[in-house]
Amino acid sequence: MYIHTYACSSFEHPYVHLYTHNISDYIRKCCITGLRHARTTASCTNVDVSPTIIPKLWLGLCHSTLEVCCSQELDRQNCELGRLAALEGTRCSSKENGTSSSYATCCRSCQIGLAVKASKVNCKDPLFSFFSSIESYRACCYETADFKLGSDTFQTNEMSTSDEARNPLESQYDVNGTIVLSEDDDICGKIENLCEHICENTFDAYQCKCHTGFTLDNNNVTCSPIKTHICPSGFNLNKLENKCIDIDECREDLHECKINQYCHNTNGGYHCLNVKSKECPSGYHYESEYDECKEDSECKNDSSKCPFVKTQSCENGFSLKNGSCTDIDECAHTLSNDCDNNNHQECINTVGSYFCQCQTGFNMDGSLNKCVDINECSINNHNCLPTQRCDNTIGSYICTRLQSCGTGYTLNAETGNCDDDDECTLNSHNCPSNYDCHNTKGSFRCHRKTTTSSTTSTTMASIVSKPAPTAINSRYPYPLAIQLDNIRPKLGPIATSRSDCSAGFYRNKLGACVDTNECVEMNPCGNHQRCINTNGHFRCESLLQCSPGYKSTADGKSCIDIDECETGEHNCGERQICRNRSGGYICSCPLGHELKRLVDGVNTCVDIDECALDHRVCPSNAKCFNTIGSYYCECKDGFQKKADNSNNTQCFDIDECREVPGLCQQKCINYWGGYRCTCNSGYQLDLDNRTCNDINECEVHKDYKLCMGLCTNTPGSYQCSCPRGYTLSADMNTCRDIDECATDSNNQVCTGRNDICTNTRGSYKCTTVNCPYGYSIDPDQKNRCRQNTNFCEGEDCYTQPSAYTYNFITFVSKLVIPPDGRTIFTLRGPLWYDNIDFDLRIVRIQVNSNIQGATDKNFDTLKNNNQVSVLLKKPLDGPQDIELELSMTVYTNGMPRGKSVAKLFLFVSQHTF
Repeated sequence: MYIHTYACSSFEHPYVHLYTHNISDYIRKCCITGLRHARTTASCTNVDVSPTIIPKLWLGLCHSTLEVCCSQELDRQNCELGRLAALEGTRCSSKENGTSSSYATCCRSCQIGLAVKASKVNCKDPLFSFFSSIESYRACCYETADFKLGSDTFQTNEMSTSDEARNPLESQYDVNGTIVLSEDDDICGKIENLCEHICENTFDAYQCKCHTGFTLDNNNVTCSPIKTHICPSGFNLNKLENKCIDIDECREDLHECKINQYCHNTNGGYHCLNVKSKECPSGYHYESEYDECKEDSECKNDSSKCPFVKTQSCENGFSLKNGSCTDIDECAHTLSNDCDNNNHQECINTVGSYFCQCQTGFNMDGSLNKCVDINECSINNHNCLPTQRCDNTIGSYICTRLQSCGTGYTLNAETGNCDDDDECTLNSHNCPSNYDCHNTKGSFRCHRKTTTSSTTSTTMASIVSKPAPTAINSRYPYPLAIQLDNIRPKLGPIATSRSDCSAGFYRNKLGACVDTNECVEMNPCGNHQRCINTNGHFRCESLLQCSPGYKSTADGKSCIDIDECETGEHNCGERQICRNRSGGYICSCPLGHELKRLVDGVNTCVDIDECALDHRVCPSNAKCFNTIGSYYCECKDGFQKKADNSNNTQCFDIDECREVPGLCQQKCINYWGGYRCTCNSGYQLDLDNRTCNDINECEVHKDYKLCMGLCTNTPGSYQCSCPRGYTLSADMNTCRDIDECATDSNNQVCTGRNDICTNTRGSYKCTTVNCPYGYSIDPDQKNRCRQNTNFCEGEDCYTQPSAYTYNFITFVSKLVIPPDGRTIFTLRGPLWYDNIDFDLRIVRIQVNSNIQGATDKNFDTLKNNNQVSVLLKKPLDGPQDIELELSMTVYTNGMPRGKSVAKLFLFVSQHTF
């Protein structure tokens, strides 16, 4: 009787293997035929399979395999064409490949990859996690040889033969590829390539840092080398002075001089000179007075006579002088540099080189690549006073006064205000000797000196009391009294002999006092005036008529401005400042004040609260405090002003990490206006926000299964180990089972003659095959007992099993079972019997009292024609050993015609891995 049995490991889906030695060859041949047909014809139609190669039994399977491999190859070719089209800039809707979805998909995926690469964003950014699984996107974004589209090798996905624990990170991704993070997740450790150099976890996110010599780019992810000032050979950059300084190779022991030589440092290099040697190289001679070699005079005049000197050379930017290399000042000669003076550039010499920079008042325009003028007035980078207007000029600016000071005032260059001229002190007045000069605002007054004569006083009083007060006003050149004193000598005896008449009168021949016509007698007015005689008096009127706000000059030839601010003729308020204008004046407020009209209609100056203005006067890191006419800025916590900073409103960040040593236990991160303490990996910040406590990763992350086996906490980290029977894998995380049964013949663990070694997870089992009476071990199959003789009589020929097979199956504890159960064993009988009956029973269970043992509910059978499958319906706890017996009886015409027994030994290991 022919009976076929099959036993599988619990970690595999079982399949009944029919002709397993041929099916792989048939599938491989059919797949290769499909690949070849796709490459030669670029289609998958009209493909014939020769029956001489593939038996008729396998033709259906072969056609399916051929179609799959051919279609995959066509998709790979179209995908490659689509990717090349994207790289060449061709549209993705090609007519030749209009029906191929893989062409358009790969083309557009490549376009997306090229766009991400051009934007300098990390191609593995979680934002692009959906595209990261597309090969065309990765190939165009990374441009590495690791991403090859398609493959010529046919690959099949086989179920893993082990049920090892999955990577804990895989459970952190949802269906959309989004990473789900909890509060204490290590973001930098879970997401690869977040930063180009260094990723550092923060309290609520992460931040990127760069290695020494690199700086973080604006995208806060990538790093770029720091551009340093490159110095010529033999020089180092002095970062404080930002210039190249000579390296003393002799002092720093960087020379290669021999023992009998001493090192002599030079600018940019050094010389090795013999100790106490009086021999000099060609072009030099020894001078005992200086105990050194001096250059020959003939070499100075004609270097061609000194071949040694002629062969010496210096690097670019240096010239040979007195046997040493000296820096060339390229800026001293226009032809030695390429700085464009016409483009407002100036040359700055450095050691061994030079550089061009824009002159003061200019800056470099990157788009025009030339120096352009800085408009100091538009950017408020000038120091003009409020009374001045800023006018931009090429390379600078000028401050223009908004109004002139006027007569009697002089502009104060320091304050920008108009200061009064004291004409009396400056002796610029025109008062006669018998008059005193009294200074006024913008002018002066002439007052007659006091006399003891009552007559004179009375006359003066009468003159002053006349309605001609304007005669003493500075608008007229001379006081009227002065004119009369000058006139009386000219009147002669008329005035003196008839002094009994009032002033301005004289006695005529009749003895009467009549008016003296001063305009006819002496013409007392100037050429620019018209004399008008009055009764007993006269007046001079200027021929020049001046506009309001102006007055005539002393010579009467021109009109000059009246300074109302000095004369007191203005009507400015108490807190206002009078500023004279040509022909008038204005009332303004002091700096930091503004003009407001009160309820009573009076204008007054009130203080401006600069802190309440819409535009900020203090920076955001400072507080504003208003003062009368001004304000001041006080830095907020975490900021301070620099003593050497002329800008009193600017506040600078305090680097607490540098200024306060030991502020944090492990790491201190300074940020704008404060600082933050952080901890090394494996530590967490304490409640005091300063000290760090070790994280017990084994306890905190126990749900993540950091270790497959045993987890041991260590300071700042953790360590994985495995139970007995396992060894730690190279990833230092997973445990790999030791196959004790796979050892060589000299170290076998099962030593019995009929022992069968079965490897289990973490251990092994030695089972001795004891055949029943009348049976012996099949020499061709060690796990099979067959009858000793083929001779039988009566019913024994059909009721006694023809053979016993011993099958061994291993499980991990609590193995996950699908709802329909897991097939663990399949027994197949011949097809030529009318009926086949199967029976399954539990023979023996070996389990500890604290472990739930197996029952009939854990197993079931599924019969299908001539075969039966044993199903595991419920998980089994380990460790425990179970022996099952599956018997098969075949019938013809209702009568038994044969029997076979399969013994199943189930070994459930202790661990779940």
